Formats: sequence, C-alpha cells, structure tokens
Amino acid sequence: MNVLIAGGSGLIGSALTTTLQSRGDKVTGVSRSPSLDEVAWNEITPELMEDFDAVINLAGESIAGRWTKAKKKKILESRVATTSTIALAIADSKNPPQCLIQASAAGFYGNRGDEILNESSSTGEGFLAEVCRQWEAAAFPVEEAGTRLVMPRFGIVLAEGPGALGRLVLVTKLLIGGPLASGRQWWSWVSLNDAVRSLLFLLDHELSGPVNIATPNPETQKKFAATLGNVLRRPAVIPAPGFAIRMALGEMGTHLLLDSTRLNPETLVNEGFEFEDPHLQEALRKILDIGASSN
Repeated sequence: MNVLIAGGSGLIGSALTTTLQSRGDKVTGVSRSPSLDEVAWNEITPELMEDFDAVINLAGESIAGRWTKAKKKKILESRVATTSTIALAIADSKNPPQCLIQASAAGFYGNRGDEILNESSSTGEGFLAEVCRQWEAAAFPVEEAGTRLVMPRFGIVLAEGPGALGRLVLVTKLLIGGPLASGRQWWSWVSLNDAVRSLLFLLDHELSGPVNIATPNPETQKKFAATLGNVLRRPAVIPAPGFAIRMALGEMGTHLLLDSTRLNPETLVNEGFEFEDPHLQEALRKILDIGASSN
C-alpha cells in the first residue's frame, strides 16, 4: 500500500511511519522542507493523489503553551488549512485515494463531566470543540469523490519522552503530581502502541466517520495521578487548586487539565479491535519500562 502521511514527524506520525514500513507499506511524508521520501505542501495536487492508496493527516500546530490570540489562531488555521489542502486535492483527483484518515481529538466533545461519550454524542462548547468541528468539516469534500473518510478522535496519548506523560512523570518525581482541582475530571487516555494499532485498524477495515481512540478504561485525574505515583513509587497527594492552574496556564490549562472527557471507544470495540494496553497501571509500567517489583 502506498500511504501519504502529513504530520509524520510528530509523536504518533513517526511511530506510525515506522510500523507501516515494517509491514511493507511505502510511506511518503509531507513537509515544508522535504527531504528524501517527502513532498512539499505545494506539491499536494489532484494529480499527486493518484499515486496513493491512502492518506493520513496528523498535521497541526502543537496545542502546548499559553493560548494567546496568536497561538489560538495558529492552532485553528494550521489544522483547517492543511486539511483543506489535502481534502480538495483528493476531491478533484481523477483517481483518488481509497481512504483519508483525518485526525481529530477528544476536545470535540468539550467538558462533559461524568457523561459517557461515544461517537454519536453531540459536540461540546469551547475553543477546542470549535477547532475540532472546523477541522473535521474541512475533510468532508473527500466524500464527494467516493473516498472513505475516517476521523479518529484521540484522547491523551501516553508515550515515553517529552510529551504529556513525560511532563506528568517529571512533576510526580518532584512530589507535586497530586490531584488537579477536585481530581474528579475524567482523563481518557491511550498508549502510543494502541493509538498506532488503532490507526492501522482503521486503515485496513471499512470503517468511516468519527472513531474514539482511547482505552475502554478512562480514569479520573485523581486516580490517574495516584496510579502514576504508585508506578514511580512517589506520593501523589498534594493538590493543585483549580484557580492556581487557571492563573498559571490560562485557557490552555483549563481545557487540557481540568476539563472532563469520558470517552467510550464504542466503534473500535464493536468492530473487534483488541487493546493491548487497556489498563493504566500495566500500561504505565510497560511504557516507562518499570517492573512490578522495581524500587
């Protein structure tokens, strides 16, 4: 299979590229400064799309950092612009790819408390929900060309390194990794391993529409912090007041740390996908390479 990947240098994209290549697929990346096996964004044309069986778009400005007006504009426009470029090229292609896997996020649902959210749940309110609505809508033109459109809505992706888990590990080791505000907000997570396996499943099966990418076993933030503390053998009991998080991190901190999103990966489960890392404690030990008897 010939696959075009935008955002292939990111956390998920780089792992996905390696996995696709290991199973014999040919992968071409998209980059502003293309090197070998990459194309530039201005080369995304209807004619180019004829060379690919599938396109996977994971591109977009990082949401990390304080959300100034300029930052929020970059977050939104980077996602909508790249998606539109790809979608319109596919829609105008004489022989379009069979599938577009267009990334989205759990932020689509907004802050929903204890509500269990499957793919048919309504969209929410707030900046991230609006970003996700526009992001997904930008991909709709491909359906007119008969290309199968799948929109994985990712929860928190856990992997070793400088990403979300790396920052959580650091604050836990510094003994400040306790509950955030009430700690009752739901964190829907998935291991990088299962995130990549989910994308391969979507690529290889005739699924379409939104698909929640998260373990069937989300945790409250308080339980998440306690479990990570247990794995690292550090206490995780010192709370961080919600007002302090809002003052220090602004809107970004509110949405990423305090919002509650309880995803149910109903589509994946119903279609027979099996998670290799369904439970948090075992997943953390595996990701961080910490044995059960480690000190």
